[in-house]
Amino acid sequence: SLNTTMSISLNTLETFGFTVKQAIVEMEELFPPLDISPSDTTEQIMYKAGQRSIVEWFKERIKED
Repeated sequence: SLNTTMSISLNTLETFGFTVKQAIVEMEELFPPLDISPSDTTEQIMYKAGQRSIVEWFKERIKED
């Protein structure tokens, strides 16, 4: 099941000394909520949105467990 897969992945992260909390903090810093300017191209906006969607997905999955 998906939850089992997520648990295994989280345990693997912690095995390497990287806690889930640390992962979220680092992702928040690397991929902050979108800061779009008029000079950004559609491709840049889509790329940033894709990165951010992964951060949001991860945070939601952690809440569910």
